[in-house]
Amino acid sequence: MRVLLLGATGNLGSRCLQALIAHKHTVTVVVRNVPKLQSMMSPALLEQIHAIVEGDATDSAALEKAILDHDIEAIIDVAGNVVPPWQKPLMPEIARAVTHAAVAVGEQRGKPLRAWFTSGIIILEYPGTGYLISDYMPRTGVNQHTGTRDVVEVIPLSKLKWSLYGSAWMYSNRKQGQFEPLGAPIPHDLLVKANSPPGWEKTWVERIPLIGVYLNAFYMPIVHYKTQYEAVAEFLAEDLEKEDSEWIGKKVAVKEKSKKDV
Repeated sequence: MRVLLLGATGNLGSRCLQALIAHKHTVTVVVRNVPKLQSMMSPALLEQIHAIVEGDATDSAALEKAILDHDIEAIIDVAGNVVPPWQKPLMPEIARAVTHAAVAVGEQRGKPLRAWFTSGIIILEYPGTGYLISDYMPRTGVNQHTGTRDVVEVIPLSKLKWSLYGSAWMYSNRKQGQFEPLGAPIPHDLLVKANSPPGWEKTWVERIPLIGVYLNAFYMPIVHYKTQYEAVAEFLAEDLEKEDSEWIGKKVAVKEKSKKDV
């Protein structure tokens, strides 16, 4: 599939680049800082990128041009950093630009594009409560994630085949150095679920009177939903191989399997 990747110099985006290429996708990247990308990626990996477009992920017109110029079929948007509450979040602004460009191209073609957007696990339901995880958190701390959700989920699937990845804490065991091509896809062993997080537990934290459910809304994502960047990147790249993914139109969370999940 011909994929446009936004955020290729980030922690998740750099792994997505490797995974997409390992899955034989044809990858075009949009980055603001081309020299940074070139310093991060080995010459062997750079050679396998179909095209590098220097541009701003909030520029809808430039994104539309990139989609048309490179005949893009799918988009992975993992651009934008999580920022403190007092800073303006870019993630919703990027999502707005990407969706506008993707919908415009889809309407021209008469066929919607496929797209993954990154948000936070807090946009999913808190199991057993009837509320979202974000409902148990300060509004100023969740706006960048709920804002991205609000931009994306109102778009009809007839115009854009979107999915929202609700990320939690991610990490990597990778040593420092340039990113190299993967010899082959690295299979992941993630639990995946839509609408509410997989394997959610009622921990001792939730049993604390009055405030337990609020504390657990922070505790669970931080402690039980740590996932490797590489596994998430593999999941996204793998999903784009499917013509009709089960995750289209869904808010999705993943979890590394623990002994309790086996």
